[in-house]
Amino acid sequence: MGQVDQMVNHWYRHRHALEELLKAIPNEYLHYKPWDGAMELGELAQHVAASNYMFVSIVKTGEGQIKMPEIVDCNTLDDVLRLVQDYTEKTKAIYSSLTDAELELQYDSPYPNFHGPRKKILTIMTDHEIHHKGQLMLYARMVGVKELPFFV
Repeated sequence: MGQVDQMVNHWYRHRHALEELLKAIPNEYLHYKPWDGAMELGELAQHVAASNYMFVSIVKTGEGQIKMPEIVDCNTLDDVLRLVQDYTEKTKAIYSSLTDAELELQYDSPYPNFHGPRKKILTIMTDHEIHHKGQLMLYARMVGVKELPFFV
């Protein structure tokens, strides 16, 4: 298995767990946020999915800026899940198309943490997914979800 396939599989295990987590949370908690200023549950899930699409697109093209993605108004967590699943497919398609050579291309970022070989962005992307998935697991526990998916 090549480097890209290994990276895609590692990332996808986390994304699959995120999708399963969203299925476990009742729709009534779409707008739940544990503190003033926090992202709502539905927004946070979208943020993860849209950010990953942005990151992997930058790795593929070397173009674009790292920024907060647009959040779409959703009426239910089922809508959020469908949006996340759509981003998952688009992200996975681009990610799977990467070559080892593209991973080594340099990315000049205004953010020092992102400067360097493009594969560094993918590592940060997966870390970002894990970080926010952990937050969403806490959100789920706080609204009373008893059965959570295994984290990967």
